[in-house]
Amino acid sequence: MSEEKKNVNIWKSLQKVPAGTMFVPLIIGAIITTIGQGIFNVDIWATLGNPMKDMFSSSGQMLIIGLMLFFTGTGVKVSDLKSALGRSVPLIVVRLVVAYALCALYYVLFGFEGVFGIPFLAVACAITSANAALYMGIISPFGDEADKAGFGIMLICSMPLLPILFLGFYGTSGFGIAQVMQIVALLIPFILGMILGSLDADIRKVFAGGNATILPFLGFEFGSTINLFKALGMIPQGILLSIAYFIIVIGPSYFVERNILHRPGYISVASASLAGVALAIPAMAASSNAAFEPFVSPTIAILAFVLAITNVTAPFLVKAELQRHPADNMAK
Repeated sequence: MSEEKKNVNIWKSLQKVPAGTMFVPLIIGAIITTIGQGIFNVDIWATLGNPMKDMFSSSGQMLIIGLMLFFTGTGVKVSDLKSALGRSVPLIVVRLVVAYALCALYYVLFGFEGVFGIPFLAVACAITSANAALYMGIISPFGDEADKAGFGIMLICSMPLLPILFLGFYGTSGFGIAQVMQIVALLIPFILGMILGSLDADIRKVFAGGNATILPFLGFEFGSTINLFKALGMIPQGILLSIAYFIIVIGPSYFVERNILHRPGYISVASASLAGVALAIPAMAASSNAAFEPFVSPTIAILAFVLAITNVTAPFLVKAELQRHPADNMAK
């Protein structure tokens, strides 16, 4: 039997699923987490310890994201960055302005408790978030370099910094040196990669496939934040917030992308998934504002459900969007 016949083509099978190299490991990671924590009350990755813990649980998430920033930076030219600024910044600004305005309105109308069992904290953590890494996984097969360069900008805007600053208006949290350093820590890998890639074309070639290599590990790490039992326990609230998330996140930026930037529309749709790091924001907010403490547990459960729904759905929404508006000449 030849070597080709022995090959089970796992990688090719993953690539048949939209964003499958990240999505399939995410589902596997969620199942492992649910079985371990939900049935046996054991954190499997913490029990095994490193290197397994940092490879497959959320504890190694920021390292993988840092590597993605560096790898992405090595492939970015100044001309591409200019295109990314012109393309990504308007979409992100429109999206965030609408999101934060609606969050403030939600608080004014319903207070901390919210309505329909959805706390203000859950709304603020959800609709201001975007999974930049999943975005990168989705657009990699067809997006141009300017689309990929937008990863760094999106990631910075969707990290806990902005939500924590926003929630600070409703409590005692504030902006200090720690938040400044978080921005710097995110910028350095991207800028370093961009400088090295611009100085040496060989460096750009070496790291060209870096993101594809680490996406499965990032999928496992996102999955490790999802306990399917807790997510299913908040089905009604999760469905409502998921619907609101898609409307608020996609609607304004999609309008701008299609009617002002005259683009296919896949950027707005591809960025419509909740980031795993959003699940860490409720506890961070409650640590500086006691008013949020009663809502941390239900918020995390709701966010876990929204995380699962949006991460599963986004790749298929992009596929549908590409059928309506192909990423052909407009994306090049």
